[in-house]
Amino acid sequence: MANTKKLPRQERKAKKRDARRALKEKWGKLNRKLRQEFVKAEKPFTVWLREREAAKKESGTPPAKP
Repeated sequence: MANTKKLPRQERKAKKRDARRALKEKWGKLNRKLRQEFVKAEKPFTVWLREREAAKKESGTPPAKP
C-alpha cells in the first residue's frame, strides 16, 4: 500500500480501502492455474504480482490482466 501518513485520517482510510478492494478484484480475476502458481511461490500476493509483471515485460509479451 502507498505511504498515506501525510493524509488526513478519513482520506487515509479511503485510500487503503481502495487498495484492498483492488487487490481483491485482481485475486478474483485469476484462474485456477494462476492461483495454484501463486500458492507454490509462497510469497505475498503483491510481490508475486509484481514479479509476474516484470517477467512478462522481460519476455517481450504484453502483460496479462490478472
